[in-house]
Amino acid sequence: MNNKKYGDKAYIKWNFTKFLIDREGNVVTRFEPTTDMKEVRKSVEELLK
Repeated sequence: MNNKKYGDKAYIKWNFTKFLIDREGNVVTRFEPTTDMKEVRKSVEELLK
């Protein structure tokens, strides 16, 4: 299905969607293509603490 709503977490519209994975292989969070990379970086740094 092609869903134009980025907020609908059931679908991945673009191959640019990013997933943050912890050391155990669990998905911590998902970032849509429109997410500012500063937010992605902040989340990665927090997870590395």
